Amino acid sequence: MKKKLTLLIILILLGACARQSDLTVYNDTGHSIRLILNGTIYQILRNDPPVVETFYLNSFILFGETIDVPIIIEGQIYLEPKEFTIKMKPNKDKTYNVEFDRAGLQINNASLVPISVVQLRNEGNEDWSESVIDDTLYNETLTPILSIIPDYDYIKMTDIFETEYPEELIEFNVGETTTFIFFGI
Repeated sequence: MKKKLTLLIILILLGACARQSDLTVYNDTGHSIRLILNGTIYQILRNDPPVVETFYLNSFILFGETIDVPIIIEGQIYLEPKEFTIKMKPNKDKTYNVEFDRAGLQINNASLVPISVVQLRNEGNEDWSESVIDDTLYNETLTPILSIIPDYDYIKMTDIFETEYPEELIEFNVGETTTFIFFGI
């Protein structure tokens, strides 16, 4: 009986060592995002309050618990889902601000020829990117906003007859959409 009572007291003492730690995620993008936090899915709209997830971690000296909380963020703000972990410790609150890491590109084809390839490259590189459009861009049409990494400085068009047009300088800013008008000259 004494052993059971002693074991029960030890378990209660270890339970009393549990400390609360909050992980707060803010949406600073102005867009809707989907957040998967420790297996729980949240849809955060642009004006929603932050998501707060509470963890109870053992802070007993010999068993100080530390966990890695998996986080996945999906939405227009990232080119692909962003996956990472945040290390949580007992009685230590943490915050994470979701911010833009990309720019938008919208292409207006004001020329008479349909465009089949749109490529980008940066200043110090001679290699062009893969085409940023999947379908042919016909004349007098506008693409939807394309998510791109804002590291590019030049844009080049190729029409359906495989005629390459001269590259042009383009400027991208994180969090902003650049509209490029192609005249076919």
